[in-house]
Amino acid sequence: MRLDFSVAVHSLLYLDQHRDRRIASRELAQSLDLNSVMIRNILSLLHKNGYVEGSVGKNGGYRLIKTLQQCNIGELYDLTIPPTISYARFITGNNAELEQDDATAIAGNIKETLTDLFTLADEDYRKFYHQFTLADLKNDIEHHGYFIDRIKHN
Repeated sequence: MRLDFSVAVHSLLYLDQHRDRRIASRELAQSLDLNSVMIRNILSLLHKNGYVEGSVGKNGGYRLIKTLQQCNIGELYDLTIPPTISYARFITGNNAELEQDDATAIAGNIKETLTDLFTLADEDYRKFYHQFTLADLKNDIEHHGYFIDRIKHN
């Protein structure tokens, strides 16, 4: 799985923790132990979708403009991990030359079959994420087990 979702979540939580000032991508990159370019790419996506504001230059940086309660985890996941990216690397097979023997029939059809299976699973996975906000995630960071308790009591 790509890191985009984790980078977005970590960045937004970091920006929330430092609401009193603008945060440079370099600082975020150090906190996440990642390259600044990757951070800027994700922050650009978050900016375009109304999560953060940012400016460049000496006094530039990023600032969270939503509350954690307004940041739905499922929406962030959908934004950063489009459905085909989440499972595309798991699909094998080649339907370019479908012949009649069983081995080739499998190779020629497995891609479509697995895509259907992964699509159904992905829909449930995404539905699950939509139950939570970044405020919930922060709660679990501060009191590990919050998600488990919340699911058990629903």
